[in-house]
Amino acid sequence: MKIVCQTGEVIEIEGVSFQNARLDGLRLHRAIFENQPMQSASFVTTDLRGALFCKSDLSGANFERASLITAFLMGAKLTSANLKDCRAIGCQFSDADLTGANLEGADVGNASFENARLQGANLLCHRIESASFKGATFDMKTLWPSGFDPITSGAVLER
Repeated sequence: MKIVCQTGEVIEIEGVSFQNARLDGLRLHRAIFENQPMQSASFVTTDLRGALFCKSDLSGANFERASLITAFLMGAKLTSANLKDCRAIGCQFSDADLTGANLEGADVGNASFENARLQGANLLCHRIESASFKGATFDMKTLWPSGFDPITSGAVLER
């Protein structure tokens, strides 16, 4: 399989599908993964700066300690994804489904969660006060850092 990056780099990996793929520790700066079925793929410690995942199905994917700085995940399905301790600085999660996702310890400084689904998500992350939550929906199971008010930040509680 080939992974094409906007930098012009092409990375060849084994496999026939991104589903369940193990892409741990790779340098995939500005990789193009738009509209891909990538359920349960693993990107542990992978450099995904500026990567494009728009409208991809990343359900159950593992991004633990990955670099998602300025990555584009608009409209992506990230249900039950593990984003623990990742660097999602400036990351675009707009319109993404993060239901049940774990972002504990993630750095989300200046990230956008506008219109995202955050039901049951663990958002005990760093620099959350600088992230945008306009129109994002959450429920009583969503975990927020102590002292952070998601409603003041534009999120909407769904009952």
